[in-house]
Amino acid sequence: MKNILLVVFAFFMGLQLMAQEENKLDDNKVYSFVQMKAEPKEGIQGFYLDFTNEFKIDGIDAEVSEVNLRLRFVVERDGSFTDIMVVGPDPHDIGKEAIRVLKTMPNWKPAQHNGTIVRSVFTLPMKIRVNEEEKKTENIDELEETDTIITASIVETEYFKFDCNQCSVRDTGLATADYRIENKDKTAEFQVTIMQVPEDLGSELVDMLNENVQDPNATFKDIIFLDVSVKEVGFYSYGSKNPYTQIISFYKNEHFISISASSSKPELAVKFMNELKQTFKLKL
Repeated sequence: MKNILLVVFAFFMGLQLMAQEENKLDDNKVYSFVQMKAEPKEGIQGFYLDFTNEFKIDGIDAEVSEVNLRLRFVVERDGSFTDIMVVGPDPHDIGKEAIRVLKTMPNWKPAQHNGTIVRSVFTLPMKIRVNEEEKKTENIDELEETDTIITASIVETEYFKFDCNQCSVRDTGLATADYRIENKDKTAEFQVTIMQVPEDLGSELVDMLNENVQDPNATFKDIIFLDVSVKEVGFYSYGSKNPYTQIISFYKNEHFISISASSSKPELAVKFMNELKQTFKLKL
């Protein structure tokens, strides 16, 4: 089934690129969608670890256990950060500290579009968990030690967003959008693919994918997702590190959409897919 997906996506990639090709890139334009996103040179997990080590949480009330924060900034062509701002609420006034820490981080790999390095906007979601633990010693009164863990809690693109704790995201450049998403411990792999196609072709793609599952023990379940009647399919596709996949494919708002969650065991794939379905938001 994955081979069929690749063939279909490769075919439409050419159509989409021809339709969306820009004759000339604007050197000063800040791109919100690019073929190759900006990213930390040390990887997103290494970036969050360095960010955590530098972040100071002085001033957060003791009763606060978790704080959510989102930074938005421009990654320049040299990988530096400009126009850094807090997006959304900042009830504990830690935005200034987050901005300070970001300014100390090494430059990123800049985004690329149509083979050219470009300026791009990046939204960085964070979840700050504050865990208080008591330390006891023989001669010192009880002390409180605060440990801060900063994790990516939201995967967000131009087309969709959903909760995915500590996930790394890669845009493969296929079709209109084709994202591969993996969680930190690599127990789950997600794929979200979106292609703008006519309704009849989109329906044919959905039927083809559902009908060409080779696993004789595949499961099929009719569900409602995003107000659309879809078929959720579970099947084995051997030869990969996460061979069991839960997938839903459907047509909505002039786009063919395929969403899958893969893991080493069926129960894990089902769990990850159920979690995704609860928070997945489509922006089309």
